[in-house]
Amino acid sequence: MLSRVANYIYWLARYLERAENISRLIDVNAQLAIDMQSLPGESAPAGWEPLLRVTADEGRFAKFYPEPTARNILNYMIFERRNPNSLYSCIHQARENARCIREALSGETWEQINRLYLRIFHENYDDLARIGESEFINRTRSSILLFYGIFDSMIPRKEGWFFFEVGRYLERADYTSRLIDVKYFTLLPESDQVGSALDLIQWASVLRSCSAFEAFRKNRRGLLTPSRVTDYLILDEFFPHSIRYSIIQAEENLRRISQDSDHHFSNPPVRALGRLRADLDYALIKDIVAGGLHEYLDSLQLKIADIHQAIIETYIDYPLENAPIRG
Repeated sequence: MLSRVANYIYWLARYLERAENISRLIDVNAQLAIDMQSLPGESAPAGWEPLLRVTADEGRFAKFYPEPTARNILNYMIFERRNPNSLYSCIHQARENARCIREALSGETWEQINRLYLRIFHENYDDLARIGESEFINRTRSSILLFYGIFDSMIPRKEGWFFFEVGRYLERADYTSRLIDVKYFTLLPESDQVGSALDLIQWASVLRSCSAFEAFRKNRRGLLTPSRVTDYLILDEFFPHSIRYSIIQAEENLRRISQDSDHHFSNPPVRALGRLRADLDYALIKDIVAGGLHEYLDSLQLKIADIHQAIIETYIDYPLENAPIRG
């Protein structure tokens, strides 16, 4: 596969995954705001500002908007074209990457992402207010999931598919780590709030931000405590949005590209992903918390960034003398 095509597919996956994550985060926060209204007297965290912290966009937001009102934050997170992490920008970038490789995509795949882009291109905050946050976001997220379904059913399981999956799961692991990092310290309850209605609602919102609430209830019966929620979202081997599952999938698909076996690691990104997977396979949440959850997640995000850079240097922007050899 040409490195140019691999690059476009990789970023198509990352931008689409980022768009879905942002849409889910906005929807969950809207529902959380409604739930908080039913708890008179409870002390709730700032309504929409945590969204800026999850995406590390507080500084950029302050350049364009005078105050963090709900309208300003929603407009910034969804429609702001000067925000590279807005829902619009992510869908726009995904569509641009898809446009550059139309010959590698099925007609239905291109039509779906183009339809999604054209709709959000013509929408603004007034449309959001008229339809409602949840309805607007659910419609957008459903369109992204429909793209995944079409792509999944029509793309051969060759290098293009593997690059898409690597990009998708690296983006997912990074998002989940950032969400836990911000939410853990934003929602960590005081001792007298443990088990309260506010405590349960807040930790349920963390799970819902990763589409994990129902899965957690079915597989990890018990209280929604910080350690149990973080254990599920970081170390569960089978839940599709956990960090461990995402790293497993990214590593397995990258090995298919490099054609490596379990006992052979041919290049830096495969080795780095293998080390990270091994760390997660043998980690315990009590050890992670004891050593500092923030420090652990910060280190994890740096490792994911290094893996991304290694993928770019190995498969995309490599020197000619280091070009991959296909047998």
